[in-house]
Amino acid sequence: MVSRKNEVVLVCAMIGTVLAFLAADGLDAPPGIASSVLVFVGAILPMVINNYLDASSDS
Repeated sequence: MVSRKNEVVLVCAMIGTVLAFLAADGLDAPPGIASSVLVFVGAILPMVINNYLDASSDS
């Protein structure tokens, strides 16, 4: 059984990978922008979403 947190991280990592690829190849953005998109969407955003969902389920 996969936990909700793992599902959120997996979905965000997949979306982040696609967006980073599109930023790098589709928009010809510099490598730093594509890397930043991947870090934000793939790592920071899942933490924010999980913290929000944990806080809303506690109340």
